[in-house]
Amino acid sequence: MIHARLVLLAILALVAWGAAQADSGKAVPAGKDFGAGITLAQPTALANVLGETDRYRTEPVLLHGRISEVCQHKGCWTILQDGKASVRVRFVDYGFFLPKDCSGEEAFIQGTVKVETLSEDQARHYEAETRDGDPERIQGPQREVGFLASGVRLVGRQDVSAE
Repeated sequence: MIHARLVLLAILALVAWGAAQADSGKAVPAGKDFGAGITLAQPTALANVLGETDRYRTEPVLLHGRISEVCQHKGCWTILQDGKASVRVRFVDYGFFLPKDCSGEEAFIQGTVKVETLSEDQARHYEAETRDGDPERIQGPQREVGFLASGVRLVGRQDVSAE
């Protein structure tokens, strides 16, 4: 009898925990997918990922934030911002691009961390592709913690079919 009550309490605790997770608002909503899409269900705070770069170089992670900048040449990279943390996102094998006008959109981005040193020319190239960029302000090589995305979901887009 005691065993049956313990099992029942454990089941009730799991059901309550699952309901709390479902109500947490962390589920990935529907949206417009790019690349391989999103397969992970739980986003990790960008600040946490940036604090554990070694872990997320090989372990895929889902980020959530707002697009603050997009390459104005092709849409081949973007900046994802989550609070004060931000990261440049590029796309696996240059295999997909984002709409150049998606700045301000909420996004879920799945992939891995990439830490590299950009040459001055590469860093200036990125700066030149930003809205109001000033490539001359870049001096010397730049260390960058970036993100290599396999999939992106933009949520809340009104009409992406025309892009």
